[in-house]
Amino acid sequence: MKRSRKARTITAVQQGRIIQRVLVDGWSAAEAAAAFGLEERLVAVWVADYRRHGMASLYRAPSRSLAGKILRLRPARPLAVLVRRMAAGLRRLLVRQPAAQLSPLRRGRDDRRGGT
Repeated sequence: MKRSRKARTITAVQQGRIIQRVLVDGWSAAEAAAAFGLEERLVAVWVADYRRHGMASLYRAPSRSLAGKILRLRPARPLAVLVRRMAAGLRRLLVRQPAAQLSPLRRGRDDRRGGT
């Protein structure tokens, strides 16, 4: 089902109903998005914002909410590149590196115990 790119105004009450479907009624973000003709990502962001800020998230200006910030951000690189970089960084942090080999100490003649 293709959704139009035309902006659609969602009231705070409608947004609250969508969030209720997910949190109370057990719908997935994808099911709620399909039922109300929205993007799944937007519904997931609204739910996360509601969990973080409660009812106040419904009445804040969209640009000041978490949803507004996330929707303004667009990844500069494809997702696969970012995932590979994150995996490489985690690998460096979590994989144990072999211990450095210590070089043997040399003893001179006068380093023996007991003198001479």
